[in-house]
Amino acid sequence: MSRHAVEPLRAGERPAVANGESFSSAHETPSTRTEEAATHRDVSAPVIGMYIVAACVVLVETQPLAIPVLTDRLHVYYWPASLAGRVDRPIGMLLLFLLALTVHLRLRLRERALEGGPLLLPFACFLLCVAWGVVHGLSAGGSVRIIVLEVRPFCYLFLSYLLAYNLVTTTRQVRTLLWVIIIGAGVKALQGMYIFLGVLQGRLEGHREIMAHEESFFLAVVIVLFVIFSLHHRDRRQYQTILSLLPFLTVVLIANQRRVAYLELLAGAGVAWALAFLQAPSRRRRLVKILSVSVPLIVLYVLAFHQNTTFFARPAGALVSMFYPEPNTKSAESNLYRTIENRNLLATIRKHRILGTGFGLPFLQPTALPDIGQWNPYYLHIPHNTILWVWMRLGTIGFLALWVLIGAIVVRGALFARRLRDPYLQCVAIFVVSVTFMELLAAWADYQLYNLRNVLYLGLMAGVLMKLPSCDADQATEPPEGRRGEVVPAKSPQRAVA
Repeated sequence: MSRHAVEPLRAGERPAVANGESFSSAHETPSTRTEEAATHRDVSAPVIGMYIVAACVVLVETQPLAIPVLTDRLHVYYWPASLAGRVDRPIGMLLLFLLALTVHLRLRLRERALEGGPLLLPFACFLLCVAWGVVHGLSAGGSVRIIVLEVRPFCYLFLSYLLAYNLVTTTRQVRTLLWVIIIGAGVKALQGMYIFLGVLQGRLEGHREIMAHEESFFLAVVIVLFVIFSLHHRDRRQYQTILSLLPFLTVVLIANQRRVAYLELLAGAGVAWALAFLQAPSRRRRLVKILSVSVPLIVLYVLAFHQNTTFFARPAGALVSMFYPEPNTKSAESNLYRTIENRNLLATIRKHRILGTGFGLPFLQPTALPDIGQWNPYYLHIPHNTILWVWMRLGTIGFLALWVLIGAIVVRGALFARRLRDPYLQCVAIFVVSVTFMELLAAWADYQLYNLRNVLYLGLMAGVLMKLPSCDADQATEPPEGRRGEVVPAKSPQRAVA
């Protein structure tokens, strides 16, 4: 045999390839490369779909506004009249389609169809209680139509969590999602400026809000993100973008006249400060100085301007009116309605303490509420206070299951903020925990656990939060030239973090 003859390979041995090429690259054909490119495009399709869902959450209203702004006329959360009565909304069908596509692609790659992540067990316990609420409500004669309306937000909460948890794999995707949130808030702020200055000519008399109720929440969370970037580490581009939008965000937040939004803003900023304080001992002295200056300024602002009627004094008056409203005002009427409503809910809870009423039934009215059926036909089924609503529907067991789920998000987020190495991902963890607290405040006062945009937002953020450790591990092994975005410490913007 010639010395140039090829010797047979032993089991498991790969042939040597010259010039340092791998066996796969040496034998790669154009068709193989085409298949790989097509697979990459297929896998990226659900991720793009996730960005579209996030854009729908921050950009599109759930119902038409009194003053059209284009996005409120998009059929995302409701069907046109010719298609009314479908089992689910367009956004729900999009979620199901994206999850089905994700399952298909993962199976093609011989991966597990879907992963539930650390929140799967808390979600399963809570959704089991929701399923009991459906059965209990049906057996008690609850309206099927109202049951579907009440249960849909909890399904969307879980589906959006699953979507984000199974699609987010890199820090770049996390950063892109935050860009969607920031740009979305900027667009809504510009729409609000158009309504406030262009249509209303700066006059708010006779208008209780100029945009959707939940819009104030989405504006406030972006302001809180700016606070987090200021207190902790910042992505320079995102920080500067929010800074340029801040005047518009502030004006529209005030013009939309949602009192609870100011409490949400204060609570979100407070949570962000506390987590930044716990995470970075080296910056605690600076954080204490910030707190010692900002709290007295806020208190002085409220004391000095709560009786002032100028535009930029409105937040001070709104905060005071939540606790001490002026008699014979809309704030006093709103407070009284919510007080009666909460008393009725608590009376219903006391009668159905353990297992709840189930879905689809009206709550008790020991004290009759004013009839607002012409504005809200479901006002006796879905109250403003959606925290007590969950307790009433699911009883104490289901109520505890909700708090286990919320607690899991908060505790894991706080732990991630301390353990992650990437400062940008630390900011994201702090942001999600702050958003969760803000959502709870909004849910106590203003329907937010029933609002589809809010639950989708919370679900997406929870899914992102649970993927931060794996993104952090990948970031640590990625070569520096492959990383994107510029993250700088809040204390010293001129010094880049290695």
